[in-house]
Amino acid sequence: MESADEDGRGLNPLTFDFIRPPGRRVSMHTDLLHATDGMIVVAHELAPSKPVEYFGEIVMDAGYRAVWFLFKDKPFDVGRIYRPDGAWTGYYADVLEPVRWRGSDPMTLEPIVDLFLDLWIAPDGRFEVLDEDEFEEAVASGFLTEQQTGHARSVLQGLIEATERGDFPPAVVKEFRLRNTPSPHT
Repeated sequence: MESADEDGRGLNPLTFDFIRPPGRRVSMHTDLLHATDGMIVVAHELAPSKPVEYFGEIVMDAGYRAVWFLFKDKPFDVGRIYRPDGAWTGYYADVLEPVRWRGSDPMTLEPIVDLFLDLWIAPDGRFEVLDEDEFEEAVASGFLTEQQTGHARSVLQGLIEATERGDFPPAVVKEFRLRNTPSPHT
């Protein structure tokens, strides 16, 4: 896949809903970078509720940018996270209900349902599971069905195993580059 422009901004806007049970719905306003029958790539500036730290270093925060890869019928997304100076900090994967859209038309992207569990993968391949506390709280509160709970745990385990083998994130995500970006340790 070709790289995006210098700051990961596409020419076309794409807005879709991101839902977190029981009813939090956020409209995501993104820049569409690429779309095929099986993959949509978007970018946007991040505004997380709290910074993400990995080994004492902030790796994701407000003002950072993400290039997100959505794969049709897959129960996850993967973001390449960049600091405001363009330095890549790692990958962020959300565990989701399967992502769906019609054909290669990204405008038909259905609302994405987040199942709380996330995986941070550092540039060196080490990883950390995130938001397990939020997941357990959602399960205890009855925000997730038994099926969603089992699905989320199974997907996370599969992502961990694939990461340990070096098979995750997918090659298209690993090979993607923003033009003129500094190395991860700049």
